[in-house]
Amino acid sequence: MPLEIAAKADEGAGMTGLGPILFWLSLSAGATGPAVTPDRYALCLAKAEKKPEDAFEDAMVWAAEGGGAAAEHCAALSLIGVKRFEDGAAKLEAVARVPSAGDKAVRAQILSQAGNAWLLAGRPLQAIEAFNAALAMVPNDGETLIDRARASALAGRWPSAEADLSAALAASPSAIDAMVLRASARRAQGNIKGAEGDITKALLLDANSADALVELGLIRAARGDKPGAREAFLAVLIKAPASAAADSARAEIARLDIAPARQPRVLPAKPAPQAAPAVPPPALRP
Repeated sequence: MPLEIAAKADEGAGMTGLGPILFWLSLSAGATGPAVTPDRYALCLAKAEKKPEDAFEDAMVWAAEGGGAAAEHCAALSLIGVKRFEDGAAKLEAVARVPSAGDKAVRAQILSQAGNAWLLAGRPLQAIEAFNAALAMVPNDGETLIDRARASALAGRWPSAEADLSAALAASPSAIDAMVLRASARRAQGNIKGAEGDITKALLLDANSADALVELGLIRAARGDKPGAREAFLAVLIKAPASAAADSARAEIARLDIAPARQPRVLPAKPAPQAAPAVPPPALRP
């Protein structure tokens, strides 16, 4: 994903969180017959991460046998695992619409997974709708607010992104990821001072945060401080040479070397809905 505040780079982020058994207890409520077992659900989810094609086939057979929402959820995650993000997102939304799929908390988690799948598909507006629905069920959920902020950023809705990140930080003042993302949103709107404030706080909490250091470099570059920007980017290469942030830092160093002037850029997304919003539904989150 091109934007710093964009969808989580890790194609599975936000997809795992709920333990298989817990999620199964909710998803199995509307299912019937011996086909519905927590072990089968857990095995299907495990296969969805490693062999999503096979997991999808298994899930479809299971659904035909009466596996209910649990089988459909596994099928949706399997679709995401084979990069059929739009189909997976649509199926997740369908599962979440079924009242028997679980209580509001569980269904909100599934909707959040759907939103992350829409982000992976490059469909931020659809992602925003999914996150809106999730937040309508469970208001002020910090992770969902951050995810919606990523979607808003991809859609160019920076004020909305900043508002959601501020709300997330109000609930969790030490959430470094939200600080870094809000700094990016503020920088994109020309609020360099505000962006610097967020990054200063983030680095006080974790001086080794590679994402924060990349954003620090971008802020310095926006101020025209090339030496300072280079210093920040080089620090990323020293502290986290094999990370996605390091790849971003290398690209930024190259731009400093070849471009006399640069357009404001938004940092690369941080890893997070791999193979499927591979999460056992709700808890499915990173």
